[in-house]
Amino acid sequence: MKTKTAKGFTPLEKVIDFHWRKLQGLNSLSLKPVRKRNSLTGFTLVELLIVLAIISLMLGVLMPALTQIRKIAANTKQKAQISSIEIGLSLYKNDFGQYPPSHGFDPNNPTDPNYDYNYNGAQTLAEAMFGIDLLGMHSDSAFIGNGKDIGNTRDLYPPDPNTTNLSKRKGPYLDRTNIGVFKPEDIYKTPPSPAFPASFRKWRYVICDVFSVKSKEIGNKRYKIGTPILYFRANLSPINTRLVPNMIPGRLAKNIYNYADNYFLMNVGRIVDGKNHPICPFDDNPTDAGNGNAFYKYIHDPMILPASGTWGRPVRPDSFLLISAGFDGLYGTNDDICNFEPNIE
Repeated sequence: MKTKTAKGFTPLEKVIDFHWRKLQGLNSLSLKPVRKRNSLTGFTLVELLIVLAIISLMLGVLMPALTQIRKIAANTKQKAQISSIEIGLSLYKNDFGQYPPSHGFDPNNPTDPNYDYNYNGAQTLAEAMFGIDLLGMHSDSAFIGNGKDIGNTRDLYPPDPNTTNLSKRKGPYLDRTNIGVFKPEDIYKTPPSPAFPASFRKWRYVICDVFSVKSKEIGNKRYKIGTPILYFRANLSPINTRLVPNMIPGRLAKNIYNYADNYFLMNVGRIVDGKNHPICPFDDNPTDAGNGNAFYKYIHDPMILPASGTWGRPVRPDSFLLISAGFDGLYGTNDDICNFEPNIE
């Protein structure tokens, strides 16, 4: 006979009842997903401000250094361009027996001086290296700005040159792939201030340096444009062996180097803002006596003592001068890049 507990259940029935109730309790539970807590937290405002301050500080330190690196790279490239032009001029001299003039020839004024200052040295340099039409220098050229021969009758650079014409060409002496060749009318604002004279041949090419100061769309392409390279050829038969600053053109022509050869390109000022170049102050009219002092001081040889009223002997008195305005776009400052050491205080 089975023994009953106080409630009337045997011990075995009580055990079964206990486990049954436990199973019912488990069924009543609702299983809920456990959300995983994110261990990452966001930046506070103070932390963000600290990071921004550090970035600003780093930029303030790095930007001048990056600008200086850009300048050094551009200076190196410009020195290479000057060297290329020197080689091109040497090749020209081998073909023609002398360096190209640094001013145009005026066939309407055959008496001395017969210079055409409306065709500047920077432009005669471009013609010598490439020809007026960039297809080569014509061997009959007398550097008349209109592109005709010395008799001012025959067009040496016709729009569609034939094989006979092209066979008379020399060069080009430079590779235009890495050299900018542009017209003053595309380089300077219209009109520049002071303006080019109406007679200035602003449609004739010049060679520009590598320091881009503006961009302009020409044809269907946008180009970066630098400042013209100035070219001065030495007069090998000068009356004045010292540099005499006197802006009367006939007297300037007696110097070893003629300040007026690039006067109109210098006188219009810096491309970007018209600021005057230190070697060519504004209102420095080439017909006024007593001017040109800054230029002749710039090119004189400091090792040779000057005579009274002169700036002494110039550097490179038997060849030519090439002048790049440098990074600041101004002729006559200490960042100029030349084929000589300019005399700058």
